[in-house]
Amino acid sequence: MNKLLLLCLLAFAPVSLANADLKIAVVDLGKAFDAYYKTKDASAHIDEKKAAYTKDIQDMVADFQHMQDDAQKLYQAANDATLSQQARADKATALTAKKQDLLNMQNKIEEMKTEDSNAIKDEIFRRHKEIVDEITGVVTAISAPQGYDLVIDKSSASAASGIPIILYNSSKLIDITADVIAKLNAGAPAGGTAPSGAAPAPATPATH
Repeated sequence: MNKLLLLCLLAFAPVSLANADLKIAVVDLGKAFDAYYKTKDASAHIDEKKAAYTKDIQDMVADFQHMQDDAQKLYQAANDATLSQQARADKATALTAKKQDLLNMQNKIEEMKTEDSNAIKDEIFRRHKEIVDEITGVVTAISAPQGYDLVIDKSSASAASGIPIILYNSSKLIDITADVIAKLNAGAPAGGTAPSGAAPAPATPATH
C-alpha cells in the first residue's frame, strides 16, 4: 500500500472506527521476510554468485599481473645494450603490443566488474520482489477468510526519515506474523534446517 495513503488512513482512523466496526490486524513483514526459508536460499545463491564473480575477476587480475611482468622484461630487453640494434627494436615493437594488451585487459576487468555488480543488483531486486509478492499473497490468504478489513505492517518505516510509520499499536490488535511465517515455511524442503525465527503456534483470532 502507498505509504502516504496509509498515513492518511491512519490519520482518519478514529473517525472511521467511530462509524464502522473495522477488524484490524498487524504483521511484522520484516520478521516474516527474514524467517522465510526462500529468503535464506536466495541469500545463499547470491553469495555463491558473488564468490564465482570474485574468482573470475581475481583470475583476470592474475593474468594482468603476469602480462605486466612480461612487459617489464620486454622493456629491459629493449634497453639492453648487449643486444643488437635489431633485437632491441624487435623487443620495443613487442613491448608496444604488450602495452596495448595490458590496456585492453584493464578495460575488460573494469567492464566485468561493472557487469557483475549490475547482475547481482538485478538478481537481488528480482528475488526480493518475488519473496515480497509471495509474503503479501500469504497475508491476503490468511486475512481474507478471517474477515480483516485492514492489515498493517508494523515494521514499515518512512523512506525519507527512517522513522517507523506505526509508532504504537494496541496489544488488543491481532498480530498475524506467526501465522504468516508458519504458512510460508510450510513448504520448506523436508530434512532442511528449521528456519531461524520460526513461528510459534498460529495466533487465535479475536472475536468481535
